[in-house]
Amino acid sequence: MGYIIGGIACVLYAAFVYYVAIKRPPAIINLVKKKLNKNMSDKAAAIVCYVFASIALAGGIVLFIVRAR
Repeated sequence: MGYIIGGIACVLYAAFVYYVAIKRPPAIINLVKKKLNKNMSDKAAAIVCYVFASIALAGGIVLFIVRAR
């Protein structure tokens, strides 16, 4: 049961971060830039969001596959 909850959490996180990367809400993009690098451009922050969302989505898929066995 834990793998299913973890997989759902990872997929939801990935969906939220993909939304941030696509829509680029200024408050959240500024938060990403503040946490990583203040001199980062908005485009670079969006690319970072895409990378982290892809990693989370892959982790969610792995958790679903592990649970299916």
